[in-house]
Amino acid sequence: MRSCEYLLVKGERRTHPIRLRNIVFRKKNRIVPNDSQGIELADTVTVTFEYQKNDRRDDAVTQSRTGDPLLCPVRAAAAVVQRLLSMKAKPDTFVYTYADSKGAWHELTGTSALKHLRDFMKTVNKSYGLPPKDVGLHSNRSSSAMAMYLNGVPVYTIMLLGRWSSDAFLRYIRKQVTEFSNNVARKMIKNKKYHHVPDPSREDPRSHNSLAATANTGMGASGATINRSVFSVWV
Repeated sequence: MRSCEYLLVKGERRTHPIRLRNIVFRKKNRIVPNDSQGIELADTVTVTFEYQKNDRRDDAVTQSRTGDPLLCPVRAAAAVVQRLLSMKAKPDTFVYTYADSKGAWHELTGTSALKHLRDFMKTVNKSYGLPPKDVGLHSNRSSSAMAMYLNGVPVYTIMLLGRWSSDAFLRYIRKQVTEFSNNVARKMIKNKKYHHVPDPSREDPRSHNSLAATANTGMGASGATINRSVFSVWV
């Protein structure tokens, strides 16, 4: 998600934050009411993004339960819902709303979340190569895309789940990550030789030269008309 979808951020944003009503759980393809016991054991959770900066409305994304005690979208969403319901929040309450020990409501801001994130980075292994100052709220979105790529998720799936409308998300696939090229060399030498099927035309149609152009236009090299059905991948 974009940080402005789950945190209160500064400045005006076209993207609408997520509300309690935007989270739906399903078990065996049937909706489980948010106030049901054990929603963290649902099969899937669907989050509907009502309005995004690319003008897309009501864009729903569904994720399945992983079974991991921590890294599970269903469990994470259930924790948010259960917190809000314990506050007797209404369906239109934003997900970044929380109550303190005295019951007073507050909002988790981007500034506060960034501080917590960087403080956490100071406690982890420095071998990750990321100094705290280089980590931002968008790092969550970037690292999620990278994690999916490293585990074989097709790039078009990453694009759809991240709700990117262009290939701009490819900038999050960082080749300086050591694991980026895992098994590439092994796969490259798997077929030690391959056979090239001769092209039926006089040239390699992949090259944009004069002969390829004249083949496509039906003109011979000397300007004479030739058979328009000549083989060419550019037709």
